[in-house]
Amino acid sequence: MTLTLELRTQPPARAAAGELIPERLQGLAAADVAALTLRCGRQIVAVGDLFEVSGSADDQVTFAGDLRLVDGIGAGMTRGRVVVEGACGDHAGARMRGGELELRGDAGAWAGCEMSGGLVRISGHAGARLGGAYPGVRVGMTGGEIVVSGDAGEEAGAGMRRGLVAVGGRTGAGAGLRMLAGTMIALRAIGAEAGLGNKRGTLMSVAALDPLPGYAFAASYRPPALRVQLRRVRELGLTVPDELSNGAWARWSGDRTELGRGEILIFDEEVSG
Repeated sequence: MTLTLELRTQPPARAAAGELIPERLQGLAAADVAALTLRCGRQIVAVGDLFEVSGSADDQVTFAGDLRLVDGIGAGMTRGRVVVEGACGDHAGARMRGGELELRGDAGAWAGCEMSGGLVRISGHAGARLGGAYPGVRVGMTGGEIVVSGDAGEEAGAGMRRGLVAVGGRTGAGAGLRMLAGTMIALRAIGAEAGLGNKRGTLMSVAALDPLPGYAFAASYRPPALRVQLRRVRELGLTVPDELSNGAWARWSGDRTELGRGEILIFDEEVSG
């Protein structure tokens, strides 16, 4: 039976739920989980004071309710599945190493931050620094996949080294800031100042944009690798029109302030025509 934690009352301050992941709760009965504690602002409160706990812990934990003040859901998980029925707070799936986190609503800032494995699905919008790096850290996401049905905030994919971030809508400004490698796909548009300091990463935008001065136009072509990546994005649940997979893309190479081996791919509707 799946363990379910349904929010019974809004926490008095931001609550940290990073300990409530499948590998830490495996085998516990509902009463045992309710007796656990978590930090809520400066207080330590019992899980049962905030959540109605039912079922027993197996490989899936389900959260329900308006969880926008609950941070760190699924953070650090290595296996199993966590489902959130509604919006959640910041740091969801941060530093994940495996498993699947499904957010059936909006996510706050830092979702999937510095993750190294696993899958994060967000059916709503995501806040700033999706898959990025924390302040003072150069390396963000080093593996795994993040897929967002809506939009993402500023500096998505900042410091990415590996992995895939796919956004069904738009990203905010500064996407791919100081990327080392990895792939970021925006099926509508990437915001301004994308790819600043990019070393070897790939950013993809369906809508036209003006690359930074550190980028130079290289060619318009049909990249085979992008076709494979878009197929994977479709498998993950986003709608990918056939013309994107089969069409031409303008490649801009940069950032020349770094290695100059990164790229921004912009759908070339005129050539694809």
